[in-house]
Amino acid sequence: MVKDLIRKRKYPIIFALLVLALIVYFVVTLVSTQAKLKAVEQEKASLSEQISVQEEENEKLKETISNEDKDEYIERIARDEYDYAGENERVYYAADAE
Repeated sequence: MVKDLIRKRKYPIIFALLVLALIVYFVVTLVSTQAKLKAVEQEKASLSEQISVQEEENEKLKETISNEDKDEYIERIARDEYDYAGENERVYYAADAE
């Protein structure tokens, strides 16, 4: 009779521990998921900011391309960045005395 009483009590305790373990697992999973979600949202905000900056730069470049003084712009870039010279021009470089 005592053994039957112990056996009857044993199953609800195991069941309660199993339910408690499942609850702890779900809470840990929920907290972990929330942390990952927050990190992804921060990354999304950062990428959205980068996209807006890039779109602004693209608009400036489109404006530069469609601008009427495109030839002057191309000539300036060629001279400044690529050291090109026009016909019958000589390019002189200043050597520092230092």
